[in-house]
Amino acid sequence: MLKNIKITGILFILLGLLAFAGCGDSYNAPAAIIGEWTCHETATDQTTDTSFYALSVQEDGTFSLYDQASGNPGIAGKMSCDDTGNLGIINIECNSDDFDPPICWNISENARLRYKVVDDNTIKLGYSGIWLVFDRAK
Repeated sequence: MLKNIKITGILFILLGLLAFAGCGDSYNAPAAIIGEWTCHETATDQTTDTSFYALSVQEDGTFSLYDQASGNPGIAGKMSCDDTGNLGIINIECNSDDFDPPICWNISENARLRYKVVDDNTIKLGYSGIWLVFDRAK
């Protein structure tokens, strides 16, 4: 009986440690998209003007997609991803103030975007099959 109580106690301690080990900051960005980026003239729908967008992505998952000409915000917040490949999924949590996503993306403040690393200097972010294409800023 005493042995069962000790085993149960140890199990509770281990479960508690495991539960707390998962806590903390889970935000991150894929290494290949970290940096400063400028957007191509149009989205892949060939109609949405995206030439004014700039994208900034930090290692800690902080990002901002904004109008570089006027300085107006587009979307900003934190991202997280689970994969490290060249084509994957990014979960974004956008700040609610000044939430103004590209009109070709019908996204909410919490959304899942696709990303594709074309090469060291070109990436794509997509939602529902419409991609914004970015080149690394000089």
